[in-house]
Amino acid sequence: MQVVLTRNVEKLGRRGQVKNVKTGYYSNFLLPGGLAKVATPNLLQWAKKIEESSLKEKAQIAEKANEFKAQLEKETFTIESRTSDKDTLYASVGEKEIVALLEEKANVKLDKKQILLDEHIKTVGMHTVKIKLSGSVTAEIKIEVIAKEDN
Repeated sequence: MQVVLTRNVEKLGRRGQVKNVKTGYYSNFLLPGGLAKVATPNLLQWAKKIEESSLKEKAQIAEKANEFKAQLEKETFTIESRTSDKDTLYASVGEKEIVALLEEKANVKLDKKQILLDEHIKTVGMHTVKIKLSGSVTAEIKIEVIAKEDN
């Protein structure tokens, strides 16, 4: 049966999307939760308007993310960390430290889930870190880790 989602439903779709679902799924889960309604001509028109506004909004977000990406990729960010020997860090640099660094240096509030690290940074030197700014825009920033001088 064809339904129009009235709210975002995880693993199914976003508000305003038209989906084909089984009758039982609709009557037992979507309808009681107020998550969807049976598709009618009026609801299909509403869904089309929602989709159009969503596409415009996504384009604006992507444009701002691209501007921000260019700004971030110009800079090199520096983190000081204590080392156990010349090149190995006592504590690795992870997502939390990178988020704090970007918040302090670039006035950017990110979630640590947006930082795409294969593994934490454990050595001194220059490292490239990917940051997911929006659905389709990923920036690669340069982070230089230097040894902190002990007094």
